[in-house]
Amino acid sequence: MVKQKGQSHSPRFSKDIDADTHFKNLREAVNDRLKTLPSSRLNIAVFKAFLLPAIYLGIYISALYQTGYFFFCLAYVFLGFMLVILFLNLVHESCHHVLFKNKKSNQLFMLLFDLIGANSYMWQKRHVRLHHNYTNVEGWDSDIEKSKFLQVHPQDDKKIKHHYQHLLIWLYPLFITNWFLVRDFKDFFSRKMIVRKISDPTLREYIKLFGFKLFFIGYLVVLPAWITPFAWWQCALALFIMLVSAGFFALLVLLPPHVNTSNQFPVADKNLRLSQSWLMHQLNTTNDVRNTNWFTRHVMANFNFHIAHHLFPNIPYVYAKEVTDVIASYCSQAGLPYRSYPIGYTLVNHYRLIKRNARVAEFMEEDL
Repeated sequence: MVKQKGQSHSPRFSKDIDADTHFKNLREAVNDRLKTLPSSRLNIAVFKAFLLPAIYLGIYISALYQTGYFFFCLAYVFLGFMLVILFLNLVHESCHHVLFKNKKSNQLFMLLFDLIGANSYMWQKRHVRLHHNYTNVEGWDSDIEKSKFLQVHPQDDKKIKHHYQHLLIWLYPLFITNWFLVRDFKDFFSRKMIVRKISDPTLREYIKLFGFKLFFIGYLVVLPAWITPFAWWQCALALFIMLVSAGFFALLVLLPPHVNTSNQFPVADKNLRLSQSWLMHQLNTTNDVRNTNWFTRHVMANFNFHIAHHLFPNIPYVYAKEVTDVIASYCSQAGLPYRSYPIGYTLVNHYRLIKRNARVAEFMEEDL
């Protein structure tokens, strides 16, 4: 249970004996299915831990040898794609301590995230302790944290400037640029950020923040400007292109599972109580993406099977398909709300959510 600074507790889910029984039965069914699956799949995930960083490094080195600016930028585009692939296959798995058997090895491997631009310390806090515990909960899920320009949660305070927020969809690919170069610093220096409810960084983490950010800028801007024919501003532009490319790619993964009109956005009451059990909360705030193929399995790390991950985050992604089959079957028999949609449907419903939240008529009428 997450503990909020200055309070005796954090949001609590409702007690529901039936839901607890359902989850116990579901967990047993999943465990029985896992016993029939080959453990050799885990070797593939570990192999990727060496292969994918090598590919990232190879693309980077090839960029340093380019003499034409177009191919230099093209290499940075592929580096952007690799950011997302590294995150899905390795960083996310090590965050949940399922990439390697040893917990310390997983935690050490999290430094890969720092090397490719993000701050692993704050992201792990946000992801594991906030997003997983309080998915879509206002004021507790840092993935839908309020911004000055975008209202995601339907219960966020409506502002007149949000009236046209649905027209800002085209700015979405900038979110990784904002995350790496702005958001991480805000998490450290602004106590208004949600993650600060659970974490005050140590001096060591501040040093890591600045050290890795400087290293990131150094090997992607400073070093190329020194050893390639391109000026520093051209290298900085290439970095921007890299981060925007990563943003485009990442949106196909991050938007569909939670932030659309098909999912609920709970609000804790004044006593920090939530109206549903933990199981029903996860099922009602998360959906799967129906599209599945070789690419989603081996490149996107089965991220489309998101309900399985939220219910059983300690199970490696290589088993997500079979775990999802068990969940879907059990929910169908028990009358529980398992939902899976085509990716296009979820993206359209995300746009509808943002447009619906943009309405400010009632806000203006009340103020007038």
